[in-house]
Amino acid sequence: MNLSETAVYAPLVPKPPTRGRITPRSPVLQAELERIAEERLAAGCEVEHAARWELVRVCFECFASCLLGLFSIGFALHTTDLALGQIAFWGGMLIGTVGVFLSVLSAHRRGEQRGDW
Repeated sequence: MNLSETAVYAPLVPKPPTRGRITPRSPVLQAELERIAEERLAAGCEVEHAARWELVRVCFECFASCLLGLFSIGFALHTTDLALGQIAFWGGMLIGTVGVFLSVLSAHRRGEQRGDW
């Protein structure tokens, strides 16, 4: 089949659907659309940076409260006074648990203020 024979069958083959615009945009409109796209990309990067920083902050707060609680529990294991040891042990459990709870709760509140959810 040569090129002249395919021209006969060309009208029978449907054209693939076109995606996008058929007519070009004006340069002013295209420049405005590109500016808006750049602004949205910058805003998206800023939001992702804030969310990652918040995650790092919450992880650090949780880790710090756990370490503080473990330090108190460690003190309770090394003390010779029974009453002081029990106070330090249960205080360490409370510090570790409440510290994690408060850091996650404060992160949720900050996320609500930023508009994350």
